[in-house]
Amino acid sequence: GKTLALSMIKTFFEMEFDGGGNVIDNRHYFDGMKIMEAGDEYLRHTGRYPVISMSLKSARQANFHAAYTLLCRQIAGEFDRHKYVLQGNALSKEEKRRYQAILDLKKDETLYLDALKFLSDCLQKYHEENVIILIDEYDVPLENAFFRGFYGQMIDFVRSLFESALKTNDCLQF
Repeated sequence: GKTLALSMIKTFFEMEFDGGGNVIDNRHYFDGMKIMEAGDEYLRHTGRYPVISMSLKSARQANFHAAYTLLCRQIAGEFDRHKYVLQGNALSKEEKRRYQAILDLKKDETLYLDALKFLSDCLQKYHEENVIILIDEYDVPLENAFFRGFYGQMIDFVRSLFESALKTNDCLQF
């Protein structure tokens, strides 16, 4: 139920684009539902925000290297979903270079330590709207690492990833 709930939240709030860069109106998914009777206080948020949405369940691996690699792929996948931000002039050349390095899964681990914060910065610049971050299965990397014996390595990575994105992020709506 939690994964479905996150998917519905994403669909409700996200300003989503098709392959041609056109905004997709997802309001029809909520036709006939109570939320559509909630009034403008709620409905004004429909399709308004850039959303970062990730599941960390792929981190259930036998060792740190495999778990870390798959988490980096998940991060790169979310960057790919929002690669439209590379169009136009919202991002600097350096930001575009860094963004592309993550898309290309470069082996520089410092790219990923604050990748969600960086993506939220890029999305906020492009949309001029704060970002919503949704993380499903957030406990999987740490629980798996604890039982597999690489908790110390994983906690360092996850702490850096989450603290930068969720604690000290001025671009975060919620």
